[in-house]
Parts: sequence; structure tokens; C-alpha cells
Amino acid sequence: PTRTAQRGSAIETTTAPRRRPRRPAGEKPPPDEPPPTRMPCCAPLLALAVLATAAVGLCARDGQLAEALAPGGAPRGLLERAYVCSYVVDATVPHLADAFTQGLTIANGTLYESDGLYGHSQVRSVDRMSGWTIASTRMKHHHFAEGIEVVGNKLVQLTWKASVVLEYSLPDLRLLREVPVSIGREGWGLASDGRTLYVTDSGSALYHVNPDTYEVEKRLTIHDPRLRGVGKDGTPTTGRDIFGVNELEWVDGELWGNVYPMYQGTASECVARINAATGEVIGWVDFRGLLARQREEVRRSPHNYVLNGIAYDERTRQLLVTGKKWDKMYEVRLQPRPDLEPTHIEKHCSLGHPSGQRVG
Repeated sequence: PTRTAQRGSAIETTTAPRRRPRRPAGEKPPPDEPPPTRMPCCAPLLALAVLATAAVGLCARDGQLAEALAPGGAPRGLLERAYVCSYVVDATVPHLADAFTQGLTIANGTLYESDGLYGHSQVRSVDRMSGWTIASTRMKHHHFAEGIEVVGNKLVQLTWKASVVLEYSLPDLRLLREVPVSIGREGWGLASDGRTLYVTDSGSALYHVNPDTYEVEKRLTIHDPRLRGVGKDGTPTTGRDIFGVNELEWVDGELWGNVYPMYQGTASECVARINAATGEVIGWVDFRGLLARQREEVRRSPHNYVLNGIAYDERTRQLLVTGKKWDKMYEVRLQPRPDLEPTHIEKHCSLGHPSGQRVG
């Protein structure tokens, strides 16, 4: 993806002020000549500060001006919000190559990961610099690990088809209990804003779940009103439902989700930014290019070893992304792309059939 956003085709030029000719020593200025203008000593620093503030920002809701999130610890700035963002990689760190990443989250500075596959599923805490496992707990062979979230003093984990939630103590990840749940047809993504759990189930549904009882309080549809859809009768519509929203993360007031339309026979390298209160998609992050950096085994199976894993550290404003069986994790900084339209998402993000029709 393009790493810098071009602000337009026009090139702004300025003309430097003409220098006043040097006067011989001792000669007095003419009476009508204005006194020389002196630049305050702090002006260069102020100019640099203004430029730095203007350069910082992150995409957010369309058409608004707001304090912009700047992952990577940069200060915030005001920036017109964009529907599409690209990215810049600020750092690359190791990631366990055998980890089939299904959930990723950061709590109190510690990175936690949920790794899937039957017989190999586990939850673990990870050293963010080396990628080494600090502590881990293996799951039962009939449990397939899915999304995770830290809720209070425990870690909560979804399972794919077992209809149970697992709770672990922190920081040792000791299994506390298994709780039968009835949230959706499957367990996929999990995140929280500190009050509500947000859950996806492979379709277009977004569930609001009580973190104490795991009862569903609300069911919404994840929908992008800017994209073209297809009605039940096959006629084109304005707006489409988004299927297969997978690993979730709460990022500065927004719900972000990897998109994996597995049942529609495709895989996406894009992340949806969702208004959790309504289910409306308010923007996208195009992470194309990260998969191409992986080893050959991963590149040969792009529908299996997909981009899946977002972790955001609220304290340092670092944003980490990785994928299933990737041997690298990336600290990224986003770049707004106001030049890109919804057609860019339709063309490049592999969202599957607009009707959500299943394949096979």
C-alpha cells in the first residue's frame, strides 16, 4: 500500500522575499526606510512544533474534526477524518511461527494471545520484544481457541463451536471455570470497552454481551452504508452487510475487526472500524502487503494463514498486528487516505458476495 498520502496534484510554491542590499559600514539609512524585521529567537521552534502537530494523525469518522489517535506514542493532532487508511510499519518483532492466532489483546502492558486448532489450542502471555511465551495454558482437545479479552482480574476466552467461555486467572493463566453460553452460532471475535463485551459469530451479527452473566443484551448488524450491496431479489442496493468479522479490538472508542469471510470462500487483508453502538462501519484500514512479507509456507496458503490479530496499548498508543502462523508481528502507524473512495474497498478488500451467500 501507499505509505504516504498525497494531498493533491497541485504543487504549492512560495517566493522568497527579496533581500535588502547590504549598506557600507557607517552609512545611514534613508529616512523613509522601515526598520529591519527581526525574527524572535523561538520562532523556528514554534514553526517546527506546528509542522509536527499537523503531520500527526489517524483516520477516524468521515467528515469530522477530532483529536486524532496516533499509535506509536506520537502526540495527537487535529486531522480531517478519512474513510480509508493505509499504514507504515514502525517496528517488526518476532512472533511464534506455530501460533494460529485467533485472539490478541494488551492489558496492563502485557500481551496475551489465543492460539487455535484442535489439539493445539492454548492461551499465553507473550514478551512483546522477543515473542517468547511467558506463561501458557493448553486447552482440551475438543476446544478450538478463539477471541480473548481481559475483564477485570481475569482473562475471558471464546471457543469456536463448543458454546463455552473459558475464564483464566491473571497473570498465571490458570483455568478458573468453563461457562456454557448461547451467544451466536459460533464464537469468533471478542473485545470490550470496559462495560460491554462485543462478540462476532462468523456472520454479520455484532452481539452486545453482559460481562458478568454472558447474556446477550443486544444484537446488531455490521453494515457499511457506503458500499454497494445486493437485495434479496438480486437488485443493487446502497449499503451492504459485512460478513466474517473476526478478531476484535477496542481502539480509542472504536471497535476494530479483522475480516475473514471464510464461509464466502475468501479472505481479506482489510480491517473494519465499527461504531459498536450501531454496528455501522465508519472506515477501513487496508493492510495489504503484510501477508506478502511472510515466509513461503504462509504465502502459499493465503486463505488459511490470514491477517488476524490486533492489539492496542492504551498507555503507549502502540498498535500491533499479526496473522495466523506468521513469524512476525508489526507495530504500525496509520495514514489517512482521503483520496480513496468506497470503490477501493470493494475492489481490493475481498469481502465476498454482498449477499453473504455461502460457498460449499
